[in-house]
Amino acid sequence: MAPTALACHQANGEGLPGTFPALKGSKIATGPVDAHLNIVLHGKPATAMAAFGPQLTDSELAAVITYERNAWDNNTGDIVQPSQVKAAR
Repeated sequence: MAPTALACHQANGEGLPGTFPALKGSKIATGPVDAHLNIVLHGKPATAMAAFGPQLTDSELAAVITYERNAWDNNTGDIVQPSQVKAAR
């Protein structure tokens, strides 16, 4: 997992209440892939969620999002491809 995501959302995926929401069981990490891609790429205005699109490659982003969608009992079975990230950019 990316060090920044680890610091924010914690190794257990449960986040820091009131600051960084949990990814474990979240609607973002278990919902539509496109919405998840968008928030990781572009961030979320008026929150602490930074845009990682400028910092990470398509392959790195695909790996991070795939991990988030399948860790902590999320178990979506999704495997995000770099081509999906490229298309979402």
